[in-house]
Amino acid sequence: MFRMRKKTNIILTGMPGFGKTTVGVILAKELCMDFVDTDILIQSQERTTLQNIIDMRGLDAFLSLEEHCVMGLDVTETVIAPGEALF
Repeated sequence: MFRMRKKTNIILTGMPGFGKTTVGVILAKELCMDFVDTDILIQSQERTTLQNIIDMRGLDAFLSLEEHCVMGLDVTETVIAPGEALF
């Protein structure tokens, strides 16, 4: 049995399309943890797609939004799938 300390997060890393979100949802469910996908958070906050943000505001603006989103997370016992652009 896998045991985790309290207040532990799991952060998934990988290339675009590698399945971080898919694996993250399954892992969170199996471990009874929350799940956060920063790409979804950004799209929800900005009310548009990631591609539209990049097209309309540029890559630097998107990267700034992504960094702000990741740095602003205040979660525990959560599986996190951060955006690919941070790697």
